[in-house]
Amino acid sequence: MNFELFLAKRLSRSRLNKKYYSGPIIKICITAITISTIIMILTISAGLGLKEAIIQNLIKLESHIQISHINPSGDDQSIKISEDILDEIYSINTIQSIYPVIKKSTIISNDKHIEGIFLKGIKSNYKSTIIKEAIIEGAFFYESDNSQILISQEQAKKLKLKIGDSCVLYFLSKNNNIQKRKFIVQGIFHVDNEMFNELYAFTQYKTIQKINKWQDDRATNYEIMLHNNDKTNKIVQTINNILPYNLFAQSIESKFIGVFNWIKLFDKNIAFILIIMVMICIINMTNALLILILERMKMIGVLKSYGASNYSILKIFLYNSWKITLMGIIIGNIIGITLCIIQQETQIIQLDSKSYFVNYLPIFLNIKLVLIINIITFVITQISAIIPYYIMMTLSPSNILKIN
Repeated sequence: MNFELFLAKRLSRSRLNKKYYSGPIIKICITAITISTIIMILTISAGLGLKEAIIQNLIKLESHIQISHINPSGDDQSIKISEDILDEIYSINTIQSIYPVIKKSTIISNDKHIEGIFLKGIKSNYKSTIIKEAIIEGAFFYESDNSQILISQEQAKKLKLKIGDSCVLYFLSKNNNIQKRKFIVQGIFHVDNEMFNELYAFTQYKTIQKINKWQDDRATNYEIMLHNNDKTNKIVQTINNILPYNLFAQSIESKFIGVFNWIKLFDKNIAFILIIMVMICIINMTNALLILILERMKMIGVLKSYGASNYSILKIFLYNSWKITLMGIIIGNIIGITLCIIQQETQIIQLDSKSYFVNYLPIFLNIKLVLIINIITFVITQISAIIPYYIMMTLSPSNILKIN
């Protein structure tokens, strides 16, 4: 039997631990490691979840990549991509779909209510599943000569509009003349992006084409959706090599650079919190081991007098350290993962969608990453044994037994 492990087990079950300082200190240490583990799991899961939710919301609304004119001069400037170039872009791996869209700034009015919006002309196949899921009243466009519009729930409340109501949209032409067009509210949508709810509305592609007096193959942008966004920057470079000189492709990250720079701050905040929590674990474990050693000075002196090495004695306390750390990590994992699952299922913690682009705290529970954090925490926490080890090296059996 392992001699050090045997003594470590006897020590952990000893009444001395319960009567003196080591008992409460060990409980405090386990509690500190448990709380630190819970905070680390929640921080990682919430941080990654929030990052992923914001990015996915932006991608749903604006796509992974957009092709525009290299020098845009307003809503009336159109672009055209030939079928040969589109086929060449489609041949790139991970390209899922390409949508021509027309964007136009306008003012929408109903009676005395006026709002400025950004109208997006789309075809029937444009992310129809995503848009249909966002519609809370009414329906998606149907083939008709009437000008139909999809507005957000927030716009509908401000303008006092309901399904089937008519409204007037005002457009600025090339000659700075005001054009007005009557639209019928076909649907009301709501997405988890307050900025989009305030500004964006949808209409049919052909409707804005008629207003702009464009041919069927003209658009202001082409939006590209990918199967995954792992290699977006490389795909953007490849597309730019294919496009003519007057067009360029840009990723959603470069288009919304301010939002993505803000998202990158999440990583620094997560790292800062993890470092603080690990430091708390190390400090508490160091204190616990020091108390254990001070209360077992006589035992250490006896073991040294019988020829036990410093390393052998350290192993006795390391076994206790491992037990304390594992107990804290296991309990912390159970509580932390349970809290994450509860938030995933109930969405009980709400957020301000104006600030965070989502109305609840999203959780992304990455078990692999949680295991890595657990292992790193366990390994680093054992650094706390360095100080007790140097204390034991300086003590001789005669001095220890003389003191006791």
